[in-house]
Amino acid sequence: MTALKQFDLMDDKKTLFIFGGSQGSAAINRCVSDMVNELNDIQVLWQTGTSHYEQLKHHETESIRIKPFIDDMKSAYALADLTLSRAGALTIAEITVCGLPSVLIPLPSAAADHQTHNAKALEEQGAAKMLPESEMSSKNLTVLINNLLNNEHTLNKMSKSSKAFGKPEAVSVIVDHILEKVGA
Repeated sequence: MTALKQFDLMDDKKTLFIFGGSQGSAAINRCVSDMVNELNDIQVLWQTGTSHYEQLKHHETESIRIKPFIDDMKSAYALADLTLSRAGALTIAEITVCGLPSVLIPLPSAAADHQTHNAKALEEQGAAKMLPESEMSSKNLTVLINNLLNNEHTLNKMSKSSKAFGKPEAVSVIVDHILEKVGA
């Protein structure tokens, strides 16, 4: 089953994939709730988190798909032209291996502010745009997303930068290093 069929989306529209981690993000959900109908001629796949789903499911339309949780992230990433998410280590690893351009909203309370550091690293490489939660509003998020999704050149550059940043071989490098250290 293709990702488009799985999520009942169209193949002739750009797709924004929104997620706030496995639990969802109240701040991202609140902002997206205020702006999702202002996005121009795009479709949205929005993972809200199970605890937020009931209050947000009314936003579902022909071009907005709302899910409490997505088990098949591979398919969701496959159909995304742009992601909007937090900037945790696993998210960064996944979006860069997939070569996805992103808008990253770091969790301000993350340990040692690591999500801000992650987001800045991607932004400095041209793979993402970072928007601190304190600066996030429905208006500036709408403008940013519309500008990115309506600029194919920028999306392509961000995608190439994201892919270059990804480390798909990281696990085997780590395993090789460990085996070398233990003398195996």
